[in-house]
Amino acid sequence: MIKKLTFLLCFFTTIVFSQNLEFTVIVKDFDTDLPIEEVTITASRTQQGFLTNKEGKAIVSLTRSSDLELVHSTYKTIVVKFSTLTKKENVVYMEPNTQQLEEYIITKDHPQEILKRLIENSRNKMTIPVNLKVYLHEFYKRDNQIVFFNDGLINFQILGNSKSIKTDILIEQNRAIGVLDGDIDPNILGYDLNNIIENYYQFKYLDEVLDSKAKKIYDFSVKTYPSNEDYLVIKIVPFAESKGVLSDFLVVYDSNKKIILEVSSYVTPDRLFAYKESMFATRKVYKLEFKNTFRLEGDFYYLANSKEVIGFEKYYKKKSRRIEVKNHMVITDFDKKMFEYSDKNVFKDKSLINKKTSFFTNYWDVESGFVSTDEEKMIIERLSKSDESDKDENEE
Repeated sequence: MIKKLTFLLCFFTTIVFSQNLEFTVIVKDFDTDLPIEEVTITASRTQQGFLTNKEGKAIVSLTRSSDLELVHSTYKTIVVKFSTLTKKENVVYMEPNTQQLEEYIITKDHPQEILKRLIENSRNKMTIPVNLKVYLHEFYKRDNQIVFFNDGLINFQILGNSKSIKTDILIEQNRAIGVLDGDIDPNILGYDLNNIIENYYQFKYLDEVLDSKAKKIYDFSVKTYPSNEDYLVIKIVPFAESKGVLSDFLVVYDSNKKIILEVSSYVTPDRLFAYKESMFATRKVYKLEFKNTFRLEGDFYYLANSKEVIGFEKYYKKKSRRIEVKNHMVITDFDKKMFEYSDKNVFKDKSLINKKTSFFTNYWDVESGFVSTDEEKMIIERLSKSDESDKDENEE
């Protein structure tokens, strides 16, 4: 592939975004009036993607008028007409699924075999090659206090095929704010950006439940999905007697099209506590979560967003510390058309952590698709001031 890049493309993209239709959507639970986090919002005409934060808030910036589809695994999917989004701040309510009970499905094949076929079909359906425009958002805690933040606008040029994926990464803008020291394991410092898309598109996070031995470790079941009769759910839960840090898995799939729409996993607190008490390792995990959401739009099948959380305790300089890393990735746009670029513009590091801050717009509010909460913004401002103070001291 011929590669030339003019980063003027980023500048022109910014001009286009400045002319967008921009407003805020706050998503709340119909019964409790509480905000709903991690609602996937997709503009039906433009296919732009957004994700709500802990406040249930998303800043929607559209290239043209479009209805919005709101999806969450525990709520009924809704479509909001653009004509009703007349305010600068619009409140939208979603109805929870709890009123409808899940039912077990009796299957001819073992659920693990169904899952294997789903993974194979989903891999083959994935749109490749494709350019994904992604917003990456990461917070780092030390002893329950946020000490570092980074985010950025990234273009993933995904090449190859379902069996062999190659990703070229181009960074448009980024921020790295705060101070990290040697107490955070470099293996979990953010995503390994050079293989994360391969892991997601190959569904490698499910590898541990695909082995034949997994049937003796996990209980597999298939259930109905209350909000959509065309969807089913595979639940995979470790047996009580199974040992180790084992996750509970949930896979939502389209039973007609045989593709995966959501994969999530977490380790229950009880299991993590038992692991912590039984181990004498230098690193003890106390939190482990993962979630991928995929979308099918016409011929496009792609990653819509992801989340990973890991928290662990370890000794550093003879003191115990609690470290937690939380990452979100939101696909704000996608295109089959690949743009040209040169090899020198390709980002080859594992993480944005050590990349020098470089931005020319407030992309985190306009183009991100996922905004920080008011509390997080205050923390980012505090970290920024600390950074400036450190620079001033170094200059002196």
